[in-house]
Amino acid sequence: MRKVLITILFIISIAISGEKKLTLGDCIQIALEKNLEMSIANKQLKAVQEGVRASYGNILPYISFRTNATKFTQGPTDISMAYGGFVIDTTSSTSRMNQYNTGVTYSQNLFDGGKWWNSIKLAKNTYKGAVVDRDRARQLMIVNVTEKFYNVLKAQELLKVYSKSLENSQEQLKKTKELHRIGQVAKKDLFKGQVREGNDRLNVIQQKSMLKSAISDLNIAMGLAPNEPLEVYEKAYQKPESIDPETAEQRAFENNLELNSLTAQKQSAFLNYKIAKGDRYPTLSSSFSYSRGGSELSRTYSELDKWWNTSLNLNLSYPLFDGFRRKTNIQQKLLNYKIYNDQIEKKKMDIQNLVQNLLLALETYKEMIEINELNIQSAQEDLRLAQEMYRLNSATLLEVLDAQVELTRARGNLVTTKYDAKIAEVQLALVMGTL
Repeated sequence: MRKVLITILFIISIAISGEKKLTLGDCIQIALEKNLEMSIANKQLKAVQEGVRASYGNILPYISFRTNATKFTQGPTDISMAYGGFVIDTTSSTSRMNQYNTGVTYSQNLFDGGKWWNSIKLAKNTYKGAVVDRDRARQLMIVNVTEKFYNVLKAQELLKVYSKSLENSQEQLKKTKELHRIGQVAKKDLFKGQVREGNDRLNVIQQKSMLKSAISDLNIAMGLAPNEPLEVYEKAYQKPESIDPETAEQRAFENNLELNSLTAQKQSAFLNYKIAKGDRYPTLSSSFSYSRGGSELSRTYSELDKWWNTSLNLNLSYPLFDGFRRKTNIQQKLLNYKIYNDQIEKKKMDIQNLVQNLLLALETYKEMIEINELNIQSAQEDLRLAQEMYRLNSATLLEVLDAQVELTRARGNLVTTKYDAKIAEVQLALVMGTL
């Protein structure tokens, strides 16, 4: 309740201020309250929870109350009667009769081969699996929001890179125009500068469009309107941490929710097998009924020592032959149970492979970040030298523009690598079940 209140107050505050500058934690908290997939998962869990209570119906008694009134009318009929050696034909008159009855019936299942308690276990295990599925839906939602969040951050940072490149190209074009005016550079240099400035302007326009699309994706992931304006930020970039492969695999085998879901499904398959085996045994049930009534309505509620009857029934049944349906059903349930052993082993192999690939990707990203940081320093120095040499007529404008392009590329590569690494990191956390 406290989290809900905090979220509501947060949304109200940004609505009043007209600004939405969100951290990753803010985005996830909004998604937990607004995302429709989470709402659906929670409702599905409640529906399964009701199934646990319903499963007790096989052992709890069944009690029913009944009351009825019957009016019987018979028209005139021909009757032949033998009397003193003679047959007398006569016609009866119309007859009418009323019958009133009320009663209570109590039925109880005594034994059904263990099916009732295994059904209760199955319902509880199904609920346990539904909790795992709900938690996995929550983790998938967090991963989706996180990926969309870092895509927005990436788009914002790339827009800054391209905007900075546009500023540099505009400044360079301004200098080139001045040098061309005084006759120090050829007209081809002016054209090259204009082309470079135009390409940078186009990159900025395209990146603004990509940023808008990324914001729309993040809004949808959070359960908000696609065109809702917002801005995201990160206080400080944290480089991915190194994880020991054996530790990562162990955590994944212990905590991976997809693997845990398969384990719960395997247990359900085993309980279904035990329920099917219950058909091998006889069933025993009992019932007791009490009723009273007669041709007058008052007999259903007056003179309680009269007009009543009771019955007690004990029923034992066992099918001798059912066309092999029972045997076939048991074998099918057993095979379904054994299939999960192979599915779990396959899932473990998939998890192991995915963990290794993600760890390798993270280590690669970490090295790429360090290399791109050095590339930026080198590209900055190359650009500075090219500009200085161009000013001294020792280098061409093409060399300056190429240096500027390399600096922009290095900065863009660093931004892309940094946030791709964060996305790989959260994907690894999902596999390990540590979100």
